[in-house]
Amino acid sequence: MGLFAVMLVLKERPAQAAGTMNCGCHPNKASKTFAHQPVKDGECTSCHKATELKHPKFKKGAFTLTDNGKAGLCNECHERKDTKKFVHGPVGSGDCLECHDVHQSDNKYQLKEAGAALCFMCHEKASFDRKFPHPPISEGKCLGCHDPHQSDNKYMLKGAGSSLCMKCHDKAMFTGKSTHAPVAAGECASCHATHGTQYPKLLKKSFPEDFYASFDKSQYELCFNCHSATLADDQRTGAETNFRNGMFNLHFVHVNKASKGRSCKVCHDPHASSQPKLISDKISGFGRWRIPIRYTKNEVGGTCVVGCHKPKSYDRNDPVINP
Repeated sequence: MGLFAVMLVLKERPAQAAGTMNCGCHPNKASKTFAHQPVKDGECTSCHKATELKHPKFKKGAFTLTDNGKAGLCNECHERKDTKKFVHGPVGSGDCLECHDVHQSDNKYQLKEAGAALCFMCHEKASFDRKFPHPPISEGKCLGCHDPHQSDNKYMLKGAGSSLCMKCHDKAMFTGKSTHAPVAAGECASCHATHGTQYPKLLKKSFPEDFYASFDKSQYELCFNCHSATLADDQRTGAETNFRNGMFNLHFVHVNKASKGRSCKVCHDPHASSQPKLISDKISGFGRWRIPIRYTKNEVGGTCVVGCHKPKSYDRNDPVINP
């Protein structure tokens, strides 16, 4: 009978033996989809060490972590994640457990939550709720752009400037004979909101969506954030623009109309073009037809042959009389 009792105790308290998974009184810490490797291997003492206090009589103090320096314990096995210029707050303070469960999780990497839900434990979700969200945001893929631990780029970005954007977007769209200054500088965020916005195309400010638009400065806030509104507001102009026939402002002619003003993108590509002055080769017209544009620049003006009107020229010094 005594032998049976001893055997029963050993069966109920398997943690009395070293290197077991359950550590006797404690619940199974490797029951979820993803378990920390030492837990999975039953090596509790990889992280916990016994003291002189008898366990389990003393519930506190009988075991301590092998390193009490927060991330110092993690760094005994894992490569350090705080060596680059920019370090995520929890990593910098050694609080790995802000994001990770030390024992197990149903999420990969033992994360406490899946996808963006983890990020929203600290970051305010409302600030990412926009009419037009960036697809990685709506898909909960914050790590498509951000490194969760550290980076040599601000905001923990995985690439600097436009190099990050080019990982998804076609680089050919952003190269040509003429390139928009923000694109050339790798500053896509000058025009686009990286997380989301109330405007289409992730634009930071208003810009007409359609081919035709009645002119109103408030509709062109995006362009007038850098360019002077006099480009389209003044019928006669001087040094403000080179697109003029004598002093007659040709931007005004195209854009400033009550009902059928042409938006900037009718003639200009906002990123890059094979023609001078960001003039597009073809533009979306009506139905499936793509309107061709052939623009020739010279020292005093230029000539435009386009599908929507006869060839026209302009000269800043000696105004041209076009038929």
